[in-house]
Amino acid sequence: MINSETPPPSSGPSQDEMIDAIVRSGARGGLTLAGIATAIVIGLWFVFYLFVFMPRVPSQ
Repeated sequence: MINSETPPPSSGPSQDEMIDAIVRSGARGGLTLAGIATAIVIGLWFVFYLFVFMPRVPSQ
């Protein structure tokens, strides 16, 4: 708040150091989620292709 006093400095790492550590660790969770979602979409495309388009192809 406007009239509140600043908190005393803590003995642990500063907020900037904690943010740097988080950024250094990377976005593994986001990349994993994107990879799983991409695999699901490709898998569904293959299922759709095999069960919808393949039966329509006339066999000789």
